[in-house]
Amino acid sequence: MQRDFLEQFIKDNREAFDDATPNLKVWADVSKTLDARPPQAKRVVMWSKARVAAAIVALVTAGALFGSYLTRVNDQEAVASAELVSPELIEAEQYYNGEVQKRYSQLANYQYDKSVDQDLQQIDQIMEELRADLAEAPKGMEEEIISNLIKSYQTKIRILERVLDRTQSTHSKTSKSASDEVGI
Repeated sequence: MQRDFLEQFIKDNREAFDDATPNLKVWADVSKTLDARPPQAKRVVMWSKARVAAAIVALVTAGALFGSYLTRVNDQEAVASAELVSPELIEAEQYYNGEVQKRYSQLANYQYDKSVDQDLQQIDQIMEELRADLAEAPKGMEEEIISNLIKSYQTKIRILERVLDRTQSTHSKTSKSASDEVGI
């Protein structure tokens, strides 16, 4: 309420407050101070550069997101095309994977050279490359790639069988010599 009273007093006595005019020297000092300030153009240039940088960042981000989306879509299409190319391939892969797992579990019962694992991993990498090639293969080349995939599975099985045979024969020789020994 006191504020309203003060405001009303100022409105009523406005002419009494405006009777003095400032000296010209005061206005000259104000003018010099305004002229001494840096021009606003630098701020405008800085803001425009910031806008350009923000636009570039936004475009790069949008491009990266779009690229990752396309990659995912292409990967899904590759899997779908591989399934459409040969349902027999899927059936063969299931069969051979089962055979590989069976021999691997048999091999796990024995001590064997662990470099076999590295060899099998190399074959797995080659098979992944073949699957990628299958997704991008032109018409007519699919059968050759599928044949190479099946040969790779067969190679894995042969390697595992060979290692199993050697490991089992070594194990049977050591167990036979241990049973031939006579305790004193």
